[in-house]
Amino acid sequence: MQNTIKNKNQAENNLPELTIPNLYKEIIRNGVIYPKMVLAQAILETRWFRSSVCRNKYNLFELTNPHTGKYYEFNHSTESVRAYFTKVQYKYKGGNYLLWLDEIGYAENPNYIMIVVDIMRGL
Repeated sequence: MQNTIKNKNQAENNLPELTIPNLYKEIIRNGVIYPKMVLAQAILETRWFRSSVCRNKYNLFELTNPHTGKYYEFNHSTESVRAYFTKVQYKYKGGNYLLWLDEIGYAENPNYIMIVVDIMRGL
């Protein structure tokens, strides 16, 4: 029932379905730089859109509120893309983007960068 409601709301608001091509377009539409890398990050973070944080909170990057430590909740995945731009990428000032993500401690997994690169190769 809940999926029916979500799909109906999505259709009524003319919002795109969460697919790899639609997400890639949304990333570009929001002016996110390195769109293929960011797409790979979303795929990794959500385990190909299957994680509960993705499905229940529409959070594609497992972004957390630094004050509460809780995951941000969005009304649609498009809001998550915008949040990535305004909460993460705005800090980027140039250089190797993947190394920068590592430097800012974006992910806890020490193999995060290698996994993102592997996913990008498969896209």
